[in-house]
Amino acid sequence: MERNMDKYQCRCQYVYDPAKGDPTQGIPPGTPFADVPETWVCPLCGLAKSYFLRMVGTPTSEQGRPFIKVKVKCFTTMVKADVCDYRGSTEHQVVEGATVHDLVEKLSLPIEALKIIFVNGLEKDLDTILQDGDQVALSPVTGAM
Repeated sequence: MERNMDKYQCRCQYVYDPAKGDPTQGIPPGTPFADVPETWVCPLCGLAKSYFLRMVGTPTSEQGRPFIKVKVKCFTTMVKADVCDYRGSTEHQVVEGATVHDLVEKLSLPIEALKIIFVNGLEKDLDTILQDGDQVALSPVTGAM
């Protein structure tokens, strides 16, 4: 298979196959991944094209990806024993390229309760890609918010 016709995989396990394209978003069969518009999103989970990795071997979202470590701090109702405390000393391992959303899901924290996200002291959103050593702080909706 030529490189430009390689399949690409999303974290949710959806595989973009150039031979099939994506008729749901007007991408005709025979369209290499490189020619798919940057505005295209995964038809299953809605993640951006930039989250896809060239598929090699058996599909798995963590295949060939190293792990990184991040420290997590939670406030008020987001605090969960052995998962996320208010001191920011809780360290967690996620795959390289993971987002804040991936981290919140891994920790089984309620996304609907999350109001403010800080990564290294800067306000961010759920789509922020984490880096090794990041400090993540999660705050819930509170009375005055």
